[in-house]
Amino acid sequence: MLDQILNNLFNVLPNLSYLQFALTILVAFAGGLIRGYTGFAGALLLLPGFVFIMGPLPALNVVVISGMIGQLLILPNAVKNAQKAIVLYYGIGIFVGVYMGLYFLFQREIPDITFFMGIFIIIATLILLSGWKYKGKSSPVISTSIGGGIGFFAGFFGVPTGPLTGLFFLSKNDPTKIIYANIQCTVILTVCAFFSYFFFIEGYEHDYLLLGIFMSIPLAIGLKCGQLLFKVLPESIFRPITYICLIILGATLSFNAYS
Repeated sequence: MLDQILNNLFNVLPNLSYLQFALTILVAFAGGLIRGYTGFAGALLLLPGFVFIMGPLPALNVVVISGMIGQLLILPNAVKNAQKAIVLYYGIGIFVGVYMGLYFLFQREIPDITFFMGIFIIIATLILLSGWKYKGKSSPVISTSIGGGIGFFAGFFGVPTGPLTGLFFLSKNDPTKIIYANIQCTVILTVCAFFSYFFFIEGYEHDYLLLGIFMSIPLAIGLKCGQLLFKVLPESIFRPITYICLIILGATLSFNAYS
């Protein structure tokens, strides 16, 4: 019975070996775990893991759709607590920036896309390690502009992630649950921007989107586990391990891009 179910599943999913499929599930769970614990940065781990298994453009398809569905578990509570106005203005900027960035992304060759993905992961991780936070003023124009800039970099480097978004909202003197909700809402807007570009303009791969739907299950489980882990494990232990892994993955991705 199990063999029959797996065979039927593999008939509609991309041509992956059983080992590749198992590794994809493991990466999805680990990415969800990090996102659930930190509130962002899950795609920094998801993307390089998926790229090693299936290549950059299929990996983007899987990351985007699994990220969208995985976020639905925590989206209702995030919408309830988020500051609607600032998220809206920031989200408008995200959409414009992502579309512009993805246009340039698809002008490059596959090895270049892989190389720049790795570079972005390293840079984003180093910024997180530095502890830098945005200290400027906040207004609709500023929020839209910053969202547009971050969206452009996310699209240009092909990494639908929220570390820089997190740094923007973490600079606010708001209650933690509001900051967390703002980040969650803007992360889902980022992956929605990627998905809409893929679907309506360029990059859509039907079978890998189906794989992304399936991978939303282990990602969602990891997301819940990460939220529980946040309550019992000190950040001083979890974050350094995560950052080290991200830098290693980013460097490996870039070094192997042209091999």
